[in-house]
Amino acid sequence: MTERRVMVIAYHFPPVAGVGVERVLKHVTYLPDEGWHPVVIAPANPAYRLVDPASVMRIPPGTEVHRAVSLEPGHLRLMMRRLRLLISGRSPASVPSAEPATEPTVSAATVRPHRGALHGALNAAWARIVPLVFFPDEQLLWAVSAAGTALAIQPAVKADALYSSSPPISAHLSAALVKRVTGLPWIADLRDPWIGNAFSRPLAGPHRALQRDLERMIVRGADRTVLATDALRDAYVRRYPQQAHRIVTITNGYDLAELQRFATSGGAPHRPFRLVYTGSVYGEDELRVFLDGLTRLVRDRPSIRDELRVEFVGWFNERNEQLATERFPALTPLVAHTPQVPRTEALARLSSADGGLILLADGDGQASILTAKLFDYLGLDLPVLAVAPPGELRRVLGQLDWGIGADPTPEGVAQGITALIEAPHPGRHADTERRFERRRLTSQLASLLDEVAPTRSA
Repeated sequence: MTERRVMVIAYHFPPVAGVGVERVLKHVTYLPDEGWHPVVIAPANPAYRLVDPASVMRIPPGTEVHRAVSLEPGHLRLMMRRLRLLISGRSPASVPSAEPATEPTVSAATVRPHRGALHGALNAAWARIVPLVFFPDEQLLWAVSAAGTALAIQPAVKADALYSSSPPISAHLSAALVKRVTGLPWIADLRDPWIGNAFSRPLAGPHRALQRDLERMIVRGADRTVLATDALRDAYVRRYPQQAHRIVTITNGYDLAELQRFATSGGAPHRPFRLVYTGSVYGEDELRVFLDGLTRLVRDRPSIRDELRVEFVGWFNERNEQLATERFPALTPLVAHTPQVPRTEALARLSSADGGLILLADGDGQASILTAKLFDYLGLDLPVLAVAPPGELRRVLGQLDWGIGADPTPEGVAQGITALIEAPHPGRHADTERRFERRRLTSQLASLLDEVAPTRSA
């Protein structure tokens, strides 16, 4: 059978780093086994907050990748930061090659005092103006460039289908334009919801109306819309009932081949018990609630200082950085924070841990979240403490009979930690049926591609 080609439009692709990369990267890795050759359109110069140049080595050999130029506000932020360092007489050499593109910009009310009133005012103005100008997201101009790149290479590539992944939602606008010009069938994969996303900034009234219009255009225009959880799929089916037959679920997962080099002991936990959180902490409440609960536990069980170590490995937004600076010293040596590290190092730290930590606050949209870090924990057979409201995350853990679910309150945190460190290891695989294995999930995507593009384009 002739191998068919799918054009993949994705901003989150190496050297962009972070857990959002894994879904697309693993699909690209395993689609050739399903008879689909991916041709990737990715950014040439991303301004995302996490960039790991060495991660390009994880792209499967022989993968065809085309880089579209990206012009983002993050590039201007980087230039301004370097200029400030030069003016102050300090070297800009330590400034990373990419500045935050989606990091919430703090308001004037939360800017640290030493930055000064002028800097706070500029920061607050930036936070107001950029979302108004760059809509639907800061990658809008990259999406235009990506569409141009896709159309330019299509005569040679002869792709049979399109696959786009968000966030950023602009990737779908790029794919919609390519579909309009070429007529190619299109699968739009929304890793996270757009409307109702718990971590998104509130939009101005006109932008909320435009957001609804654009999302409607994407769901109606795509031949299939993919969501990462059943709860999200159900929400989109209620929102777009006429497209219900086109809306499907493909969850996130773990790559067993990748994790085989990392082995958990499966025996008695260490003392002190090592609880590790990997990935970004976006929200404003998750870390605070956890630290309040840990403080309560220290008060009620002083011996916990000798029984537990909690390690955060990943990016904190500015508010959480400030919170860690204020609260971590009083909890020493229980809590430590290591900034973002390469994925292999993060997995190595997880493999030597006794438990994996997940934090979700109690708020709108949180109950439908099934965070991607869960699946690395499951793939490593790592006991999980999920501090989260009742919802999709705790439902999946209940189905697997794995880990501890705790309410996102100080009391829930204290009780959950105690239950986790006192529970014996189950002595089995977390996902016994391997329902969340990446090869299996990519096979589901390939089946959708077969449905929308059953024969090769002429």
